[in-house]
Amino acid sequence: MAGYLITSLLSLITNLLPSITASAQAPSSSSSNSNNSERGCVRAIEEDLQRLMVTVKGIKATLLDADKREIRDHYVKHWLKELRKVAYDAQDVLSEYRNEVTRFQLEARKASEASGSHKREKMEYIECIVQIPNGMVDRLNKIRSRFDQIAKDREALQLKESDGLRRPNNKISRPPMGHMVDEANIFGRDAEIEKVINFLLSEKEKPFSVISIIGKGGLRKTTIAQLVYKDERVTRCFDLFGWVCVSEEFDVVRLTKAIIETVTKRNYDLSELSSLQEKLAETVKGKTVLLVLDDVWNENQSLWELLRVPFKEAKLVRILVTSRNTKVADVMQTTTCFRPTNLPEDSCWQLFQHYAFRGTSDTMLPYLVKMGRDITRKCGGLPLVVKSIASLLRYERDEEDWREILESDLWEKEESKEAIFPALEISYAHLPAHLKPCFLFCSMYPKDYLLEKEILIELWMSHGYIESRGKKRIREIGAEYYKELKERSFLDDFSDRYSECCKLHDIIHDLARLKSENEHYSVDISQPLGIQERKILGEAYHVYACSVMGYVDQILPQNQGLRTLYMDLGWYKKLSFWNLPKFEALRVLQWKEDQLTRIPDYISELKHLAYLSVPSDNLEMLPSSIGGLLNLQFLYIESRNFLDYVPHGLINFPAIKRMRARLRVKTIAWLKDMTDLEGKLSIYGVSNLKDAQRANMRNKCQLETLNLWTNHFTEFSHTENSWLELKLEPKACEDEWVGVDDVGFSWLDSLQPHSNIKKLQVFEFSSATLPGWMSDPSSLQSIQEILLGYFKNIRSLPFSNLHTLKHLIICGCNSIRVLKLEQLPSQLEELCILECMNLDFIIGLGNLNKLATLEILSCPDLKSITMDGLQLAEPTEPLVGQKSISSLTRLRICKCSLLRGLPNGLIPSGPCYVRVRGCSCPDIEFN
Repeated sequence: MAGYLITSLLSLITNLLPSITASAQAPSSSSSNSNNSERGCVRAIEEDLQRLMVTVKGIKATLLDADKREIRDHYVKHWLKELRKVAYDAQDVLSEYRNEVTRFQLEARKASEASGSHKREKMEYIECIVQIPNGMVDRLNKIRSRFDQIAKDREALQLKESDGLRRPNNKISRPPMGHMVDEANIFGRDAEIEKVINFLLSEKEKPFSVISIIGKGGLRKTTIAQLVYKDERVTRCFDLFGWVCVSEEFDVVRLTKAIIETVTKRNYDLSELSSLQEKLAETVKGKTVLLVLDDVWNENQSLWELLRVPFKEAKLVRILVTSRNTKVADVMQTTTCFRPTNLPEDSCWQLFQHYAFRGTSDTMLPYLVKMGRDITRKCGGLPLVVKSIASLLRYERDEEDWREILESDLWEKEESKEAIFPALEISYAHLPAHLKPCFLFCSMYPKDYLLEKEILIELWMSHGYIESRGKKRIREIGAEYYKELKERSFLDDFSDRYSECCKLHDIIHDLARLKSENEHYSVDISQPLGIQERKILGEAYHVYACSVMGYVDQILPQNQGLRTLYMDLGWYKKLSFWNLPKFEALRVLQWKEDQLTRIPDYISELKHLAYLSVPSDNLEMLPSSIGGLLNLQFLYIESRNFLDYVPHGLINFPAIKRMRARLRVKTIAWLKDMTDLEGKLSIYGVSNLKDAQRANMRNKCQLETLNLWTNHFTEFSHTENSWLELKLEPKACEDEWVGVDDVGFSWLDSLQPHSNIKKLQVFEFSSATLPGWMSDPSSLQSIQEILLGYFKNIRSLPFSNLHTLKHLIICGCNSIRVLKLEQLPSQLEELCILECMNLDFIIGLGNLNKLATLEILSCPDLKSITMDGLQLAEPTEPLVGQKSISSLTRLRICKCSLLRGLPNGLIPSGPCYVRVRGCSCPDIEFN
């Protein structure tokens, strides 16, 4: 962690020095003593930074030795802790100055644009003189002194210098094949799995039984339970199935609700225990039930008795429990207890090969195989240890690297909480430096907390954990970090078809907490905290806090160095943003409070904030000052309602990457500086020419989807969940208003997106001519989907040159009478024609030889469809064409009352979904 901070700090100094030097060397003015004084401060800062860089570089050179020694050396551990603290403070001071530089540059450019080119030289001069934040010179001087003292302590600790990070921490060479591990493939547990299954299916005369799997961490107890739970012999014998992760807190209300929802696959808005118990009893009545309670720690008999009461209504109940604690099995009145043993050596070797050698050691060098067997013996038969070490070694092929792990003295460490820790610490010690802060950050959340991949990467980005690499996007590099942590078994995959998620295994979570030394912390503030918890919270930098009672005021009373705060306040809390301004160092703020009614204006005082998430349906507006957060990269305001937003000043969200919000605005001109905006943007009520020009859509090279509506709403308004939705107030600027019917072409031409756009939707455009960029392959070189809705005067579609276009949807275009499909790109895969009331003919369908989906709905005047380019009159018999579409897999033609037949070759001979209804020809329907 310290390595990341020092690298980040050096990068920050390097980036700031040119602008500071420019300010210091700006021409002096004899009529302005204040400018001279300002430049004197700038020169002092420049000198301090130059000396600080030399000191920090010396410290960085010793970090590898310090990182290796801190595991055993208390003094080195303390030295690293002090180093982290000073580095954080230095980051804050320099980031504050960087903000001033950014703000002055933006304001100078805006002023220059507004004043005209004849004043540009003067504006560039103003840009150089950056205002120094109050007290920055003194703060920076104190920080430099603290770093000097740390450098002296480094010499006293005799930390060795090196020329940088050694090979294990450099970028690894990836094998040609990916990770081949299947979590369902375990070794040496078949007999134990069979025993558990046999017991579950026997003794049916007993209506209620508890089977416990007890053992220390790392034995893969949960994996055994998962395989039992999914076994076909088991699934045939029960009516209801449920899996609940219990973890350390045995909350009967929460668990009862979770059990109901897992066995019914439904959510229930119940919070009273009596109501929940009645619902559970009703659900299981007369049923056979299998319930897994994973990771149980409860030793309170009365709590267990309270949880099991509703199951008396069931016909038969089997509860499978996993725990590390034998007393848990006694409390739960276990019928049978299974204790997985450590894996035998041959099974451990199979597991090791599966991860380190991708399944076989036949092609491996003999010396690696020999050392692999020796390392396996040291893992003590713990599957998680074997997996962790083997995953690490999969990337290493040098004998020196393997021998370093084999001979590490960490194997002999005695003070670890469990025998598993020494082996896991070896994996952590060899984790590349750039991955360590990303891994440790995950420990801020409670155990069993599911982390969504995209959100986790954005949080890493917000803290600057992801190092830039050439022209590759930071998000893509973050995805590589995420993948590598999974491959090294530091993250467990819990993805489904809806989202890609992960979580930390309990033991891995314990390791991360141990290594972070309370830098990351999660706490339940529903009850008064003890002295020790308050002390930890006062020192933590990243905090997850949940509360369903009124003890919010006890959280972080003195911690002003906080960098992450996640507040989960429950559905019936009603609190303000409380005294957040004192937490000036915050980079991430996630405020989960359903009753939140207002975001205060002082949110702008959190000048370092990069990530803000506030889900609430009770908000009415965004504070105008929020756009002044120069570092804000991610803004998520989850609300079903449109919020009023009136931007304050010229600068708004210059660093924003993703923004999810529904805003009611008077202008879209403030979008201009959002050059890094990603995802999807929808704008309702477009019709102001000058406003459209000011938005500068062409500078948003990361935007993938653009949806434009002339009027505020159509039936398609909410067909897609956009990241940012803007609803323009009608005639917001009367003096600049341009009627759509007069020059509708102009506003659409002015909203031309960047050529990287992939999906474009435009509704209610009144001109008879589309702007040239909509048919220009250089303007839409990445376009994949176009949707045109309710274009009153368009007669043809000039898209033949768009060679990347794959999906075309035409809706309500009533001026189109003949649709010539040979004018469309031949690679089109989907064509939907909806509610085109005056469409008579569709010709040249056979030209679309890659078409997979064709839908023609509610076109009442449609008379014929031809496969070739010949336009035919209304037929009396089914039409015959010379071409066919073998690629078609979905065909729907409905409510086309004048259509009397389909051309031969339209319906392919292969598998295809076909539905033809509401036409003059016979109905056809098959899959």
